[in-house]
Amino acid sequence: MKTKYALLTAALAFVFSLTVFGQATHKAKTKAVIKENEFTRVMGKPTYESKVDSIDTKVWVMTQAQHKRMMKGQMGLMMRRELEGLHRHPMMGRMSDSSMGMDMASRKAVMQGTHFIMLDVTNTLTGREIADASAKVQIVYPSKKTVSVDLKAMMSHFAGAMTLKEKGKCLFTINLNIGTGYKTMQFAYVVR
Repeated sequence: MKTKYALLTAALAFVFSLTVFGQATHKAKTKAVIKENEFTRVMGKPTYESKVDSIDTKVWVMTQAQHKRMMKGQMGLMMRRELEGLHRHPMMGRMSDSSMGMDMASRKAVMQGTHFIMLDVTNTLTGREIADASAKVQIVYPSKKTVSVDLKAMMSHFAGAMTLKEKGKCLFTINLNIGTGYKTMQFAYVVR
């Protein structure tokens, strides 16, 4: 009888130890899903990136030829789909493009000039784009001439057209007015 209990105890100890130690041998086959902003994925590597005070700022500067090619490709398709989805949303009714801040004059203005600038501002604490903000870019040319460009809010980012006539290193100063205050960033961009 004592051997019967001893064998039963040993067998149970063996079975329970297998279940405890067997769990460590399983390999997790799931991966964490990190969904990044689709605009930033299509745009590629930013010209300038900054993370200050829980605000992640990404800036892309490109020529208008590059911007037009992008708008004909995947980026334009994605923007058209997003607009169509908003137009069909039952809570939105039939919205006009002017209610989205994209009237025909704004569209033409974004396609003017020699270069295009896009600014994506995200709150790192919430992971959402900051919508209630305004942005302005001040450009200092190599000849020390200063030009200011107001960026327009478009969907989940800010964008604007600019004319960079002088070749060389330009200094960009971005003034971002967020509900909590002003943020200023500087970076250099070489016009070729």
